[in-house]
Amino acid sequence: MTDELKKRVKSLPSLPESFKKIESACNGDGGIDEVAKAIENDPMLVADILKIANSPLYGFSRQIKTVLQAVSLFGKHMTKALVTSLTIKNILKMDLSPYNISLQDFVDISNTQGAIAREWFKRLNPNLVDDIFLCALLQNTGKIILADEIIRMDKKIVFKDDIISSDNVSDVEMNYFETTSILLTADIFEHWEFAQNIVDIIRYSQDPKNAPEKFQKTAYALIIIRNLINCKESFSSKGITNAQNLAQECCFDTDLMLNTISNIKKI
Repeated sequence: MTDELKKRVKSLPSLPESFKKIESACNGDGGIDEVAKAIENDPMLVADILKIANSPLYGFSRQIKTVLQAVSLFGKHMTKALVTSLTIKNILKMDLSPYNISLQDFVDISNTQGAIAREWFKRLNPNLVDDIFLCALLQNTGKIILADEIIRMDKKIVFKDDIISSDNVSDVEMNYFETTSILLTADIFEHWEFAQNIVDIIRYSQDPKNAPEKFQKTAYALIIIRNLINCKESFSSKGITNAQNLAQECCFDTDLMLNTISNIKKI
């Protein structure tokens, strides 16, 4: 990682107290009503949570009109993941144009990656659903910082051209910053003192073959999800083939994975 980027990570603002109160409510022994009340103190967060709850990605059969309804359906762990994602997007300056995508594209990619993780692991390994959903939803955070650095360096045009012409976004990032957005995401979350297993899952997903055994399944899952949908393509034939090959490397049930892809594509 370049020295400038190291300084940037160290200077990132702390997550706000409002987030910490919601996180505490989600982690504590209190009920979902306590979580809902904590969220209701932030009107912008209320609007965002209700918008997500009524998204087709989550497939709820009726309109969700209150935060309490949303938290009841999402559960505390998933609510915490969504609030974390929304909080990060609110405190970081976001212009993803160096990656040739809009802000809405970025949000849609992140939400779809999270939905794939949730749908897949509900059937593959329910015990890991909460962790893999959070990691998939947030794994692109590093791109926000890298994009801002590219704009600050006045290299937007050349970086964007490199992204468009390259088959490997990580290689482009490494060339400019001596790190990747995935590794940077792990560094950012370490700075914010996220749970170590979340940091490790994301970090090892850059090179899952060399991940410790206890992280291999989740690390492979993240890189598979990134092949399926990313800043360059969405469920392309090439991406699905790459995902199948990676799934076979990790001895995943490829039929289950393909069924998950089919279900998400229908939304």
